This record gives sequence, C-alpha cells and structure tokens, in this order.
Amino acid sequence: MEAGHLLLGRPWKYDRKINYNGLTNEITLTHLGKKFVLHPQTPSQVAKDQFIMKDKRDEEEKLE
Repeated sequence: MEAGHLLLGRPWKYDRKINYNGLTNEITLTHLGKKFVLHPQTPSQVAKDQFIMKDKRDEEEKLE
C-alpha cells in the first residue's frame, strides 16, 4: 500500500486519466481542469516529516 492510496483512495488511479512515469517516479493527473504532478520526496524531506510527526505524537501523549 502506498501513501497515495491512503490519501486519495485506491480507485483514484483507475477513475482518472493518470500518467505514471516510472523513470522519474512521477504521477501526472488533471483535476478540475488543473494539471498536477506528484513528485517523490527526497530523503531529507522524509526525515524532516518524520521528525515533525514524532514531535506531534509526543505532544499528544503529554496531553493525555
């Protein structure tokens, strides 16, 4: 399962005209007349996101 499936739901790939570029690992789609290109995150972006999520999780545990 990919993060896109969790965010957009699995059928989104099949209900829309999706172009997947395996070389660059990009997904291109058109929604409401606008073109969107989903790019993969860099390792530093992933690390930063994980750090932010950990901080939020720790804050929520303190509130409980």
